Amino acid sequence: MNRYTALGCLGLGLMISPLFGRFADSAVPATPRIGAIDIERTLSETPAGKRANATFDTKRKAKQGELDKKKEEFMKAEADLQKQQSVLKPEVLQQRKDELAKKYAELGQLAQKLEQNLAQEGQQMTQELLKQADPIIKEIAKTEGVQLIVDSKQVIWFDPAMDLTDKLNAKMK
Repeated sequence: MNRYTALGCLGLGLMISPLFGRFADSAVPATPRIGAIDIERTLSETPAGKRANATFDTKRKAKQGELDKKKEEFMKAEADLQKQQSVLKPEVLQQRKDELAKKYAELGQLAQKLEQNLAQEGQQMTQELLKQADPIIKEIAKTEGVQLIVDSKQVIWFDPAMDLTDKLNAKMK
């Protein structure tokens, strides 16, 4: 019986030992290094970010101009209605007020649509910059021995020594 117990323990040990070997050979070090990058700074300080911001600003101004033109047309129509209010028949006045209310609603919808478009374009601009920065970020991670890089604006706190933004910005063209 004693011999069988010893053989059983030996067999169990041989079966379990490869599992412990996997933990020792782990690719991730016991204390992984983490870095942080401020994407907003990269957008505002690098030539690539400045070009993207300039393009975005041009689009924003064009959309704002479109909205301002529609708003001006609405204000003019409202002022015209105020001037003509005393001479119009009640049913015609009500019809024009209804048309003006419809234009006001359309103006609000247009403003909301333009705002959503700008938000999407802003996200797309950031994604394009990140695509351009991706190989540089990977290179920095390798050089610095970092296993994880996060956006510094998405964390509550981090040690400023972990900030890799300057290194990224120096390599972005």
